[in-house]
This record gives sequence, C-alpha cells and structure tokens, in this order.
Amino acid sequence: MSNLQFTFVDVEALWDQELYHAYRAVDPRGAAKIEREEKHLHRLPCKRIVAAAAFDIELADAGAISIGGLKAWTEHEYGGEKEVVTQLFEHLRGRPQTHVVTYGGLSAEIPLFNLASIEHQLDLPPQLQSGHHVRFGAWRPHIDFALTMKGNGRDWAHMTELGLRLGLPGALFAGKADIAEPCSNEEWEAMRHRVSTDCILTSMIALAYWRANGHIKLDQSAALLTIADWCLRNRCVADAHVEPLARVRAAMFARMGAEWEEAA
Repeated sequence: MSNLQFTFVDVEALWDQELYHAYRAVDPRGAAKIEREEKHLHRLPCKRIVAAAAFDIELADAGAISIGGLKAWTEHEYGGEKEVVTQLFEHLRGRPQTHVVTYGGLSAEIPLFNLASIEHQLDLPPQLQSGHHVRFGAWRPHIDFALTMKGNGRDWAHMTELGLRLGLPGALFAGKADIAEPCSNEEWEAMRHRVSTDCILTSMIALAYWRANGHIKLDQSAALLTIADWCLRNRCVADAHVEPLARVRAAMFARMGAEWEEAA
C-alpha cells in the first residue's frame, strides 16, 4: 500500500463592494432584502479570494508522518485573485496523488474556487472538480472535514471547539473571526499567517479524528509533536502563536514520555 498524501487547504476572501453594487443595480429589491437581513457582507458571489495556503503531509503505512511544506500566497504579493488561485491550483496539479482537505470547503472554498475559475477562465485541479465517484471506504479526492465531523448529526462543529477538545491552546484560534482588508505590509503578513495557521490546525484535528476512527495508523502525540516542532523550526506561525504552539510541543513530548514509562 502506498503512502497517503494530504494537502490541507484554506483561503481568505473579502467582500467586493464593486461586485455587490453591480448586482444591486440589477436587482435592487433582492439586494434590499439581503441588506435588511444583514447578509450582504457574507454573500459568496460578491467575495474575492485574497489569500490561500496549502500544507502538505505524507503518512506512511506504519504511521510515521513527513511534512512536505507549507506555502501561502496573497494578493499583496501576487497581484490579485486570479494569481493567488492560479498558484494554489498549480500546487495541487503538481501533486496528483494528494487528497485535498478543507474545513467547510463544500460551502465556502469550492464555491469560491468555481467563481474565480469562471471569471478568470481557470481550470480547477482534478481534486476539486465535481462528479467524482469513489468506492465506499476509499479516500475522496477532496475531503470536507467539517462535513465529516457533522456526519448525520444536526450541529456543525467550529474548528475552535474541536481544537479545544484536542487540547490545543485557545490562543491559537484567537482572532479567527476578525477578518478585515489588510492595509499595510504587516497586516498582509498577518493574513498570510492566518490562512497558514488554519491549515496547520485542520491537519492536527483531522489526523486525530482519522486515527480515532481506525482510518490511519498513527501515534497521535508524536504526530502533533512533529507538526508543532516543524512549524516552530520553520517559523511558519505568527509571533503570537509561537508560545502556545511551543506549549503543544512540550505537552506532547511529556505525554509521550509518560506513555513510554507506563509501557516499560
């Protein structure tokens, strides 16, 4: 059996006022209803992708993980939505065996990718295209982990809630809902860190879930330690996240030591 490859993907998108005003000019009554319900700032067709990130992980049969890298692209560096999305698509196309993992992607990232592809005449990479037929029990090309967690239940779990149950510090999730258009180099760097960190956190939660359900062989503590250590050594997170991520690394190391002593 070949190793499993995963690419954890996240994007940030901002409301485009010009797009919304163009729609409002065509359908003022519909727009007025949306505004009365205070939903106009959340309309996906009037949002543009300004940042994207991809975190590559490979899992061996025996449970060892290797990290292929973390890449992020922002409008500030690459010029616009078309360029950001193109960079991400090319990254995925260069990894045809990888399974793309998003958190809530079927309701957010996938529609945004389709909107960008329609406008900019782009081709979605195979993993993100619709119409895949997968045999029961096989890994899908694209996995929406939020949908996986919901299952047949009624409630959707926020990533923050899952992370806290996994024992991740709340500081790693602080400010997730506060998205504003960057106006400086520092704010664009913060946006880059935000989208990258979401990929990292999704990977930690998803690996733990797949282990618990018997889908993969994995030493959970070792996996979380490996991810945290790699991110710290490669300076992949914002300064505010260094200390809480270091706490994760230390906690996993301590847990592994306790498990070894217990097994001795």
